[in-house]
Amino acid sequence: MNMRTALMMCGVVLSPAALADPHPMSSGATPAPVTDANIAMVAETLTIDIGLRAATVRAAVTIENRGDATSLVVGFPCAVGEDAGSIDPPCKVALAVTANGKKLRVVTKKTKTQSHWTWPMKLAAAEKVELVVAYRAPLVNDRYSVPASGMGLFAYRLTTGARWAGPIGTLNITVDHMHDALLYVSPAGGKREPGRITWQLKDHEPTEEVLLIPYPRIGMDVATRAGAKTSAELRTKIAAGDVSRAKLEELVKEMTDEGPELAKEWLPTISRVSKVPLPAPDRVSATIKESIELVKAMAASAKK
Repeated sequence: MNMRTALMMCGVVLSPAALADPHPMSSGATPAPVTDANIAMVAETLTIDIGLRAATVRAAVTIENRGDATSLVVGFPCAVGEDAGSIDPPCKVALAVTANGKKLRVVTKKTKTQSHWTWPMKLAAAEKVELVVAYRAPLVNDRYSVPASGMGLFAYRLTTGARWAGPIGTLNITVDHMHDALLYVSPAGGKREPGRITWQLKDHEPTEEVLLIPYPRIGMDVATRAGAKTSAELRTKIAAGDVSRAKLEELVKEMTDEGPELAKEWLPTISRVSKVPLPAPDRVSATIKESIELVKAMAASAKK
C-alpha cells in the first residue's frame, strides 16, 4: 500500500491593535494540507471566546483520507522571544490535541524561519479522524492594562482551508466577544447577537478570513457600560436588561455620528498594519448599520 507523507498546518490568528498604537497579534491558521491533496475536511466546528486578556480557542475538525494510506506530520505555528504573542502564540502555551479522543503528544520544533508544535498521525485509506486542537492564547499589548481594550482587529485565517480536497463540508463558527460596536465583520452571512457572532456554512470554499474590526476607542463600550468582564456575563446582562438605557442610547449616537469618518481613517491603517485586504465600503456600511441596530435593540430592552 502506497504511503505518502504530508504536512498540515493549523491554528488561529488573533490580531488586536489600538487606534494610535496598532499592535497586531496572531497565532497561526486553520488546518490545511501542504502536500496531500486527497485529504478532505468533512466538517469543522470552531469556537473562539475573546476575553479581556486571552482568547480561548477550540477547533474540532473531521478529516477524511480519500486516497491511499498516509503518514502525516501535523504542525501548529508558535513563537518564541519578541515574536511570542505578536506573530504567533507563545510556544509555552499549553496545547491540547486529541485524535478520535486519544491525547496526542505534542513537541516543539524549530526551523530557520518558524517554530511549530508538531505531532505525528497516520490515516488509512478512507479513514476519518476527529482532530481537536484547544488552547488559550494571550492577548498581548503592553500599552493597555486590559489588552482587549486596545483591540483593533481580530482575525482567524479561514482561507488555508481551501487547500483541502474539495470544499469544507460543514463549517460552524462561533465567536464570543465584547466588541459589539463593530465597523466590519467577515465572512458574510454571520448572525449577530449581543456578544456573539455565528456562521453556519455548507460546502464552503473559504475566500475570506474571519475578521472583526471594532470601532476604535468605543468598540468595547457595550461591555464597559454594562459592567461585564466576560462575553458570557455580557450576554446575561443584556438578556436581563441589566444595563442603562441612557448609556446605550449615548453609544448609539456616538456610533452614528463617528462611524463613517472613523471607517475612512481607521480601516486603511489597520489594513496596512495587519496585512489584511481593505474592506469593501458597502460591507463596512452594512456592518455599521447592523452594529447600530443591535445596540438600539439592547437599549430598547434595557430596564434601568
